[in-house]
Amino acid sequence: MSLALNDLLICCRQLEHDRATERRKAVEKFKHLIQDSETIRLLDQHSDSKQGKCLNWDAVFRFLQKYIQKETECLRTAKPNVLASTQATRQKKMQEISSLVKYFIKCANKRAPRLKCQELLNYIMDAVKDSSSGAIHGADCSNILLKDILSVRKYWCEIPQQQWTELFSVYFRLYLKPSQDINRVLVARIIQAVTKGCCSQTDGLNTKFWDFFSKAIQHARQEKSSAGLNHILAAFIIFLKTLAVNFRIRVCELGDEILPTLLYIWTQHRLNDSLKEEIIELFQLQICIHHPKGAKTQEKGAYESRKWKSILYNLYDLLVNEISHIGSRGKYCSGSRNVAVKENLIELMADVCHQVFNEDIRSLEISQSYTTTQREFNDYSAPSKKRKIELGWEVIKAHLQKSQNDFDIVPWLQIATQLISKYPASLPNCELSPLLMILHQLLPQQRRGARTPYVLRCLMEVALCQGKKSNLESSQKSDLLKLWIKIWSITFRGISSEQIQAENFSLLGAVIQGSLIEVDREFWKIFTGSVCRPLCPAVCCLTLALTICVVPETVKTGMEKNTCDVNRNFSLKEMIMKWLLFCQLEDDFEDSTELPPILHSNFPHLAVEKILVSLTMKNCKAAMNFFQSVPECEQHQKDTEEPSFSEVEELFLQTTFDKMDFLPIVKEHTMEKHNSSVSFSVHHNLKQSLDHCLLGLSEQLLSNYSSETSNSETLVRCSSLLVGVLGCYCYVGVIVEEEAYKSELFQKAKSLMQYAGESITLFKNKTNEESRIVSLRNMLHLCTRCLHNCTKRSPNKIASGFFLRLLTSKLMNDIADICTSLASIIKKPFDFGKVESVEDDTDENLTGMEDQSSLSLFNDYPASSVIDANESGESQITIGAMNPLAEEHLSKQDLLFLDMLKFLCVCVTTVQTSTVSFRAADIRKKLLMLIDSTMLDPTRSLHLHMYLVLLKELPGGEYPLPMEDVVKLLKPLSSVCSLYHRDQDVCKTILNHVLHIVRNLCQGDMDAENTRDAQGQFLTVIEAFWRLTKEGKCTFSVRMALVKCLKTLLEADPYSKWAILSIMEKDFPVNEVFPQFLADNHHQVRMLATESVNRLFQHMKQGGSSTSLKALPLKLQQTAFENAYLKAQEGMREVSHRAENSESLDELCNRKAIFLMMIALVLYYSPVCEKQALFALCKSVKENGLEPHLIKKVLEKISEAFGYRHVEDFMASHLDYLVLEWLNLRDSEHSLSSFPFILLNYKNIEDFYRSCYKVLIPHLVMRSNFDEVKSIANQIQEDWKNLLTDCFPKIIVNILPYFAYEGTGDSGMAQQRKTATKVYDMLKDENLLGKQIDHLFISNLPEIVVELLMTLHEPATSGASQSTDSCDFSGDLDPAPNPPHFPSHVIKATFAYISNCHKTKLKSILEILSKSPDSYQKILLAICEQAAETNNVYKKHRILKIYHLFVSLLMDDIQSGLGGAWAFVLRDVIYTLIHYINQRPSRFMDVSLRSFSLCCDLLSRVCHTAVTYCKDALESHLHVIVGTLIPLVDDQMEIQKQVLDLLKYLVIDNKDNENLYITIKLLDPFPDHVVFKDLRITQQKIKYSRGPFSLLEEINHFLSVSVYDALPLTRLEGLKDLRRQLEQHKHQMMDLMKASQDNPQDGIMVKLVVSLLQLSKMAVNHTGEREVLERMRTLRARSSSDIRTTFKSFSTTIWG
Repeated sequence: MSLALNDLLICCRQLEHDRATERRKAVEKFKHLIQDSETIRLLDQHSDSKQGKCLNWDAVFRFLQKYIQKETECLRTAKPNVLASTQATRQKKMQEISSLVKYFIKCANKRAPRLKCQELLNYIMDAVKDSSSGAIHGADCSNILLKDILSVRKYWCEIPQQQWTELFSVYFRLYLKPSQDINRVLVARIIQAVTKGCCSQTDGLNTKFWDFFSKAIQHARQEKSSAGLNHILAAFIIFLKTLAVNFRIRVCELGDEILPTLLYIWTQHRLNDSLKEEIIELFQLQICIHHPKGAKTQEKGAYESRKWKSILYNLYDLLVNEISHIGSRGKYCSGSRNVAVKENLIELMADVCHQVFNEDIRSLEISQSYTTTQREFNDYSAPSKKRKIELGWEVIKAHLQKSQNDFDIVPWLQIATQLISKYPASLPNCELSPLLMILHQLLPQQRRGARTPYVLRCLMEVALCQGKKSNLESSQKSDLLKLWIKIWSITFRGISSEQIQAENFSLLGAVIQGSLIEVDREFWKIFTGSVCRPLCPAVCCLTLALTICVVPETVKTGMEKNTCDVNRNFSLKEMIMKWLLFCQLEDDFEDSTELPPILHSNFPHLAVEKILVSLTMKNCKAAMNFFQSVPECEQHQKDTEEPSFSEVEELFLQTTFDKMDFLPIVKEHTMEKHNSSVSFSVHHNLKQSLDHCLLGLSEQLLSNYSSETSNSETLVRCSSLLVGVLGCYCYVGVIVEEEAYKSELFQKAKSLMQYAGESITLFKNKTNEESRIVSLRNMLHLCTRCLHNCTKRSPNKIASGFFLRLLTSKLMNDIADICTSLASIIKKPFDFGKVESVEDDTDENLTGMEDQSSLSLFNDYPASSVIDANESGESQITIGAMNPLAEEHLSKQDLLFLDMLKFLCVCVTTVQTSTVSFRAADIRKKLLMLIDSTMLDPTRSLHLHMYLVLLKELPGGEYPLPMEDVVKLLKPLSSVCSLYHRDQDVCKTILNHVLHIVRNLCQGDMDAENTRDAQGQFLTVIEAFWRLTKEGKCTFSVRMALVKCLKTLLEADPYSKWAILSIMEKDFPVNEVFPQFLADNHHQVRMLATESVNRLFQHMKQGGSSTSLKALPLKLQQTAFENAYLKAQEGMREVSHRAENSESLDELCNRKAIFLMMIALVLYYSPVCEKQALFALCKSVKENGLEPHLIKKVLEKISEAFGYRHVEDFMASHLDYLVLEWLNLRDSEHSLSSFPFILLNYKNIEDFYRSCYKVLIPHLVMRSNFDEVKSIANQIQEDWKNLLTDCFPKIIVNILPYFAYEGTGDSGMAQQRKTATKVYDMLKDENLLGKQIDHLFISNLPEIVVELLMTLHEPATSGASQSTDSCDFSGDLDPAPNPPHFPSHVIKATFAYISNCHKTKLKSILEILSKSPDSYQKILLAICEQAAETNNVYKKHRILKIYHLFVSLLMDDIQSGLGGAWAFVLRDVIYTLIHYINQRPSRFMDVSLRSFSLCCDLLSRVCHTAVTYCKDALESHLHVIVGTLIPLVDDQMEIQKQVLDLLKYLVIDNKDNENLYITIKLLDPFPDHVVFKDLRITQQKIKYSRGPFSLLEEINHFLSVSVYDALPLTRLEGLKDLRRQLEQHKHQMMDLMKASQDNPQDGIMVKLVVSLLQLSKMAVNHTGEREVLERMRTLRARSSSDIRTTFKSFSTTIWG
């Protein structure tokens, strides 16, 4: 041991000496020794190395504690009754002890926190609890706790949950202790810090601490002292925010209990501002929890109680009085005072008004419980004071009118503005005119007064509110219009006032947006002269005006002399452009010295550019709307790092299912054309004028450039303006990108950016020049804003590509070099020394010895951070320890570094789609060098930020990173997580940032070794966090981030091929891990996992700008449903067994919501699990007490999403399955009468039986349960045998297939046959149906056939021996229909069985049906009706397969004549199939493609059959068939061959068919495309077999075809050909016109016009009508003026 430490050890031992004088000497020496530099160095070294045998700071502290114990014991045993001077000496002694401890802690922790947290806490807790140590010592120890422990991040993260709760309990008891010695403010501050720590580092305080806060607030009322109450309320708010998610009902009850006391304190105590702020925040929080998103009733998601209603009315009354007092104080105070009331008070008042205002209640008598005295308060029998309060908009209007003083008016203007803004629906229609009239009267009274901006803001909100109302009466609209015209006039006149210019423009914009008045020419003058400058409010208003109004060509300005005296007449558009760019109307840039505001102000990105380009278009309004319709890219919407309480409000509404945004509504699929294909006509003069102005502007900047004085921000803004204009031009199709690169504008932009880059070069040499830092940060923000790496084509993306080309290699490398330089600088104050210890608390290490796979993870670094080194807390304003990611840790230089880093990341991720002048790979390499192990020091805040930026931004581009770079990026991840594994805020941020790299981990076999390495690194971290979660060491926010990571992993690897977590040498695929979070302890975590549960059923493929969904294999989906169902139910059942109290009630409601949401998502996203999920829902009504009203909300949403009109229709479609499964449960609790019929919207069992007996009785009959059948009959007062007769077709379908089935190996079918035989024998009994069965069979045969067909289910996995046509159109994921269901071979066998059993012994079922030919019509109609009634694509496809099966049977037997119905059948089938083909979706999915292919296949079979057996039957339908099929060849590439084969068969193979020859000749020509070449040649040969046609013959040929009314599209090719013929034979057309004039009635041209008009009239309401009408339009355009005249006259006749 060194001499220095030896001296210290001797001194420490002297501290324990029995003699007080020796101890006193030792203390003095001790103070001196712990200041010695060598001693400090050695103690630091030993503390860091954790060498147990060496003297370190902890050992010294233990000696010190023994000394304190000895001194305290001496004081305790001393005589109690002594002189005051002796008592003072003793107190001084205790003070000296406290000072010594504080001094020692500062010495030990000055460089880094080296004393053990637990040692310090134990010492402090003992001192605080020990009454003998005295109040002074306790206060000093509390100070140490607050400043030296709770403000140090290392200690903050090391305190376990049990210690947090103990601290909370001890200090709250101290706060409630009636003692004068206690410093309540200090204690309250500690309570606030402890609450904050506990709620951020754990899942929050236990609910048993509810009462502490209630007692503290009651204590404040009793003591009439509010000392420290603001800190108590701040802690209470933190507490409530944390617990509200899980315990909403209990939090509401606690609010109902505490808030009346706070109302009393507000009125009876003199509150300081800070306490008032806390009370207001607490009231706001309670309103948010009681009324999420402003919900007013329980049906909409609010929590209501009589007590809460009373509180709201009392709070309203108090706030009205408070605002009046504020106004009064303002009027009479001396000096200047702001007329406005604080925003938080206004927001609270608006929220309260929204709840208490009711159109039916104008006034109310309330009990003012908060004005009672303490004695009355305790005496519950004492009556409360009554007071009448006024409610409604009358109150606001009255306050706006009763005084002329701004202090009285402005607060109520603020309230009205906030109320209308937040709750537009709260302003009734009847109040619009009166309120508007009052505001109109207030507006001109004080043009320059303090109230004017508030009046304007209120008017703006009223305008926006009125614009949303669609139910105003015409008389009301007229009155409002008159008022708005007056207001517009006043606002327009005041537009030049700079003080209120922003408000004026906002109001004008709102009026325009709502189309409240018609904008006149005068309005446009604002944007042509010097009335106002082109600042952001003016530009935003102009954007709205250009979007909604048509710009006049000219306007008489009369505003400025120079605009009147110019020689050239400028159009209004040009004047607006020049106003925006601050150009003079004459070309005198050289004389202009002032730059336009657009170069030194911030505007919405590309706002100015879109306006400028739109103004150069002939249709300015259309161009502006086109730009505005471009959706914002999701990747560039701002990330909200800290979730606001608004998210919790949404969670409440999701829990009550009043907000169900997790289920999208399916909209009808329409053909979408890419917006960018739209072209606009440009006004070339205006374009040239704009280019000239922009070039002049850029030249002005370039010519005046100076590296010392020029502002780099201005250069970047101008450069961005130029490329933004070019990008907008490209987007509307005026120029192509190649032209843009060669343009003069682009070259100027390049020069500007080169000059801007010089500022970077200058800074590179002098990185410590703070004067340049702000300017450079602004410049980098501008540059970053110009870059977009989204995939969808947009003006932003195009302009981003242009901007990238402006960036030189030198600029990029300079920035990268500066980053390297700044990252390597070691600077104070946060980096005083290097800590290289290894944690000795092995139980806290994230990885244990049992998990060798991740042994090195999280145990190579200390949990402490050097960031904490100087955090003594004395200068700290915030309560608690500061987050290492807090911006306060960063200097301006650090912030610049991070901005540069983000800019470089965005550049290299965007650049892969563009050709640029720098090498992205080199820049990326330099960036990754920053996190090399030799350079990265994660203990430094800057380096932690740096790594997180790279982790988030580098993988964020459209294209994946090279795997080698992914490995480098992930390499430090484990060590960083290890370092901060106790810091929950940092862990959450790391997991949220690492999300972005997951997409890079599934790049296939391109770089297998690196891919495996990267996957391993990532999964090791996820494994560690999952294990921590299972051990209860992660807060809910970290678990939420972990769920997001797992969700992203599921998207990247849905089959969990590599996404496998290994814990304790066991492998857990992520798709099995994920459902476990459905049973998490925290509701928000469960909800997030539930919302993402669809990832277990569908593969979400990211393709460019869209996301496609592909169903996962059946087994994976069934396993996923089983896991999710079990986990969600497990959580629900656990809670239901607990004792009933508010907490368990909350928990049960939340768990039920999770279960219900999970089922809803499975219903929506998994057709194969739909029936299972629905049955689970029905079962849970009975077993888990799920509330029917919540289930009905969900089912209504599901039904709507699936396209059902009513929820009953959706449930009825599954009722067979649900009833069967319900009866299969076979227990007394699941009888038919207990079935949850309420879900089908039936009020009672009788209604259910009456509506559904046809579904119920067959299932009961098959169970031989005729007693239940009789019970149903009794309930609905019907004869039970009549019910059996009604249900006979469905009953017999449950029997016959089992008789017909010939298989021998299926034991299940054998058992079913046995049951069917038994039931059939019972039915034949005379007591049931008896001999009536045969008659029922014959009379119901068509219905029986339909029911049999409806049982078809042909799995795609049918054996080869029984493969059928239907199998070709089956899919692996086609859901099974309602039971019973059979493959087609069983159905055919059943038909054969029926025909064999028939008394006539006819050969087939069709021969039996032929005896009554309308049977075919009934059957075909019934099948088509079923298909028409459903929107479910799988059910529709199955019905089409049924149709295919039955029609195939008909076609096989068509030779028999089908009882004379063959012609009807043929026509009906052809047009039914054509109808389905024309109803095809614009984009095929798997099932819709199979449906379409099936229709084409059946149509082909029908055509082959008709040609073979029916001679001329196809002749009359050929044109319709061919006309329908032609468009499919180009539109639907997937079935092109199938369609072409059918067309070739009909036209080419049958060209010599005597029945089809003439029809083929009359066909419209085939398109002139390669695929139709043979068809076109064949048809043309037949058509022109006797020579070419004249125009008259062509027209007659066109008119010879009679179009089918429902299918005008079949004439499309004929119209195209006719147009070509009219173009080629214009001279013949003139002769035909003359002939028509001589004989108008029989003239061929007149007949043609009539035919075309009728065709266009038919086309208007049909699919594809736009193409037909477009051809009609071009036909008219190509024809002569005489034909156009004829068109016009006949149009009037036809269209009426």
